Amino acid sequence: MDVLQGKITAEHSLERIYPKQLEQDVQKHQDVLDIHIERYQFASDQLQGMYILDIACGCGYGTAMMAEAHPDKLFVGVDVDPLAIEYAKEHYQADNLHFECGDGLDFQLAMYDGLYQRFDTIISLETIEHVPEPQKMVTHLLTQLSDNGIMIASVPTTPTVDGNPHHLHDFTVDSFYQLFATSNYQAYETFEQIQYWEFKGLFSKKESKENRSQGVGRNIVKHYIQKPSALFYRMHSIITKGLNNRYLTAVFSK
Repeated sequence: MDVLQGKITAEHSLERIYPKQLEQDVQKHQDVLDIHIERYQFASDQLQGMYILDIACGCGYGTAMMAEAHPDKLFVGVDVDPLAIEYAKEHYQADNLHFECGDGLDFQLAMYDGLYQRFDTIISLETIEHVPEPQKMVTHLLTQLSDNGIMIASVPTTPTVDGNPHHLHDFTVDSFYQLFATSNYQAYETFEQIQYWEFKGLFSKKESKENRSQGVGRNIVKHYIQKPSALFYRMHSIITKGLNNRYLTAVFSK
């Protein structure tokens, strides 16, 4: 991320997406953004209550989208990256929208109108696979919900650790649900997305990217050399799911 003439700019990557910095004429960039926007739209349609937390909000575009759609609710976007939060504050502003830096593993209740309010809805999209202790984070966040609160979360349900160095865990549908079942939360609404593989530039060393998967082939080869057993997991996924990545977004409640 760079700061030019007082303006924060950033480039999309496997780690983060910055919609305002995407090259609009590159269709693959737009396709990836559309998948993320669809998740946020699903979450926006499921919101409950007044106080909404978007944990690991990145640069804030999804939080801002929901805040615009629900002017009657108060939104807090939180991310561990201070530069992403600075970008969010500069590019996305609304009366019902607030951004702050924080970590999902220990983020606490917020104060509104002089009172500490539990969140009625917590959103965490494509985050859980990034953290060292997914169960610890989910369990903690559920303690920040109001009595009838819900959590909306998503993870990839096909392997990604082999190709994305920012992902620390692979999940199946069952292992994803189990993170919430330990706190007696169950999924009651779900949304699955399928993203077919893009092979162009898989082993490219170009600095400019035509798609976010460009060059990830080198990560995959390195991963299998270090962990040969992961190849069997990948082959099982290809046989059962095909040549695609799958993502599951679910709404959890007690």
